[in-house]
Amino acid sequence: MPRSPRVLHLNDCAFVGRHIVTAARDSGRPWRIIPPEKSWPAVRPGRTKPSKPALARTFARIAAGAAWSQAMHVHFATTASRVLPWFVPSRPYVLHLHGTDIRTRWASSEHAKIQSYIDQAAHVFYSTPDLAGNATQARSDAEYLPIFIDPRQLPLWRPQPYVAFSSRWEDVKGQRDMLTVARGLIAAGVEVRGLDWGPGAPEAAALGVKLEPRMSHPDYLDFLSHASVAVGQSNSVLGVSELEALAIGVPLAAVGDHLPGPDGGRLPIREGTPAAVTEQVLRDLSDPRAASAELAADDWARTWHTAARYLPQLDETYRRIIRHH
Repeated sequence: MPRSPRVLHLNDCAFVGRHIVTAARDSGRPWRIIPPEKSWPAVRPGRTKPSKPALARTFARIAAGAAWSQAMHVHFATTASRVLPWFVPSRPYVLHLHGTDIRTRWASSEHAKIQSYIDQAAHVFYSTPDLAGNATQARSDAEYLPIFIDPRQLPLWRPQPYVAFSSRWEDVKGQRDMLTVARGLIAAGVEVRGLDWGPGAPEAAALGVKLEPRMSHPDYLDFLSHASVAVGQSNSVLGVSELEALAIGVPLAAVGDHLPGPDGGRLPIREGTPAAVTEQVLRDLSDPRAASAELAADDWARTWHTAARYLPQLDETYRRIIRHH
């Protein structure tokens, strides 16, 4: 097999870039990442823009990375503004659309700018199936590349008698449906825990949800790993938090009808109306391990949502855009 090209990932969203680069390095591929805090200079309190020295250091770092690379993988549409100035060595770039960029900003007054970044990309990926409509309208050859989890970071599942709500309490996460399910579970005498995060958190607390303070990622995974059942965002797709719960082995329920997964099949979760989800959660609480075995979601998540599976596809994409640059 030909040697993998040198690829620089710039910025990151939901750890997708980090997981790709970690898997690549494990396989001997020469891929690197400049993380978000190094891709965008910090803005000091009371200011609206970064200082000129901070901006200069950021662009110098990106220019050096570009000079080393043969191709770049840019995460989030507006990050393309980091690689297009004349003083950054020109390299073909993959643009990875992650959500707000193509869902909201592309449809706003920023449309022309976002579309320009998409047009100039050598290839385009989008990260969740619900983005397909906008992504393929903006770029007909855009491809779905799933979000990833790293199984090595995940603790063992040691269920305790509580249900964990994995997402923040916010409209974009479907908080009304989440609150309805929480209300039904609490009325049935179930201990419900969630995150003290989002505008709906006070209402969740008023219902009787035990709110956990904002925490580190390892502590969050520990919180999930002790749940008997998890309830995810009410949406048509799963986020990283839901995938982490699945990969740990926690039975997951989420309100809504969900789009197929990367394998083209139904997701291994409980789904439906708030009433149906509440009923299924109560049933799974009677024997969480049997529910986990029935769903077999841990194997599914580790098979379809880990980066190593997609490295050959990425290798081929990078080689192709380098050949045509």
